Amino acid sequence: MTYEVYWKKQALNELDQIWKSAADKEGIENTATRINIELTHKPLEAGESRIAGIRIHFKYPLVVYFQVH
Repeated sequence: MTYEVYWKKQALNELDQIWKSAADKEGIENTATRINIELTHKPLEAGESRIAGIRIHFKYPLVVYFQVH
């Protein structure tokens, strides 16, 4: 089973700002891609559970909060 990943506009804007200020832009792109792949295939195995169905996933140098519906 695969899942669709939807990024909130605010999250995309923050990612864009991180990318623009990063010395290693390719590293940011690769990390964001890995996060998308992990969330597409096994979102309940990614990260740690938090309050009210929110999960947090650390993938250096990024951190994402997400929900699985």
